[in-house]
Amino acid sequence: MARKTASDNSNGHGAQRAIDATEGTGLLARNVPMRLIDIGRSGCLLESHQRVDDGTLGELRLQVEDETFVDDVRVTRCVLVEGSGSLYRVGAEFVQTSRPGQYSIRRAMTSMLRGPVTKGSFVNSAPSTGGELS
Repeated sequence: MARKTASDNSNGHGAQRAIDATEGTGLLARNVPMRLIDIGRSGCLLESHQRVDDGTLGELRLQVEDETFVDDVRVTRCVLVEGSGSLYRVGAEFVQTSRPGQYSIRRAMTSMLRGPVTKGSFVNSAPSTGGELS
């Protein structure tokens, strides 16, 4: 909470008093490099060297060749891969905060699942550091 002080001249001593300022809201964001393991219509499985808390909301950016697809996600689980040191499997579900735009991951998945391209070739076409959760 932010505070500011002002002189209180009512007692003639110039004493300081604290005045509560209006509380503001802020956003703390960070980029977390991830590798796409699997993807479907409702969510995806990612791999990261950083732990991400369950319930974290973020924006997933997926680079596929020359195009970037973006959607909002919620982390549903984050599990340490045994014997890996610091490698985590992160499950994330797509959050429908708005109608999918032209470069929405959800829209791309729906189109690809309806068309001749299979999910496997979509996943394999993503570079290993292609998705970021921020």
